[in-house]
Amino acid sequence: MGGDGLSLEDGLSLEDGREVVLRLPDGAAAGAGAPVVVLLQPFGAWDRDASLPAEVSGNGPVRLFADLGAALAGAGYAAASFDTRFVTEDRRGGAGSSRFTFTGLVDDAVRAVELLRAHPGVDGGRVVLLGVSMGTDVALAAAERLGGETLAVLVAPCSEARPVFQRHLGLDRRLEWLLAGGFTGPDGTVDLAAARRDVAGRSGWWEEFDLPERLGPRADPEVLHAELTWEFDAWERGALDGADDSAPASFWRDWYAQPAPYRRLAGLRGRVAVHVGAEDWTTPPRQAHLLHRAASAYGLRSRLTVHPGLGHLLSPRSAAGLRTYGPFDPGFLRELVGSVAEVLDGGPQSG
Repeated sequence: MGGDGLSLEDGLSLEDGREVVLRLPDGAAAGAGAPVVVLLQPFGAWDRDASLPAEVSGNGPVRLFADLGAALAGAGYAAASFDTRFVTEDRRGGAGSSRFTFTGLVDDAVRAVELLRAHPGVDGGRVVLLGVSMGTDVALAAAERLGGETLAVLVAPCSEARPVFQRHLGLDRRLEWLLAGGFTGPDGTVDLAAARRDVAGRSGWWEEFDLPERLGPRADPEVLHAELTWEFDAWERGALDGADDSAPASFWRDWYAQPAPYRRLAGLRGRVAVHVGAEDWTTPPRQAHLLHRAASAYGLRSRLTVHPGLGHLLSPRSAAGLRTYGPFDPGFLRELVGSVAEVLDGGPQSG
């Protein structure tokens, strides 16, 4: 074990050269088994530290899981993470492979838990799955497969089936922002030029905002709906055929075939804590409310916390009012570690 508290063990090796990196608690005694938290990343090419460069985060270089792992170790817990398949798998020109799938991410999470349970520094009966964004989908699917009591902390969750949610992500939320953002004039048309200037409000519209060039400075809402629907449908067809560079067709097809995450709760028992930012435009609070409602209905002990002023990766806006993607807000980070304690030690109470 190195002096930084990281243990790279041969027995914690995943396929294709990746390793599960286990950080043991600060000052852990030899042979003492600590509860362990398995960290599961959002969508995309995240490394084991969940790193983001400054130009992506909007708030300087970010290492979400390195920060969280240190906070967990300081509180007496072990933390485990690994590079996602997005980092190592061959995309095969956009087609992907049978390994480059959502199911593959779940395979990795299950394998990591199995390896950790056998590690002498871990209490194999006290394993918490902590997922962020897409990682919440992975956590619930892994819990379903592992069986037994589920202990999970779910941050910025998606709860609906992927085709339904992806339509929200690529169409519904854009229309919501355009039609409810104060850009509609007395004649009912939407001022697209004003919408373009609202860079602080346009959180999550990642692509270039080119609607004024395409539709003119103002547009009828019905035209907007038609244009954005056509755009989304073209993206969806392309993703499922291998033309989207964010993930290969093998990944999208498998993800689209999965059940709604909240429906997986019907087969689980245990305790969950759910967190979401009140200003999350990617997986908005309605998703967390649905997941919490389902957990409570299916008999899991669940607590939902909505964090004011925070967005998708639970970080505050910049001084200029722009949405940032990390690091975790310090207050949220403390609450997140507290949630781990709750699900491990008999809570949270439903609420």
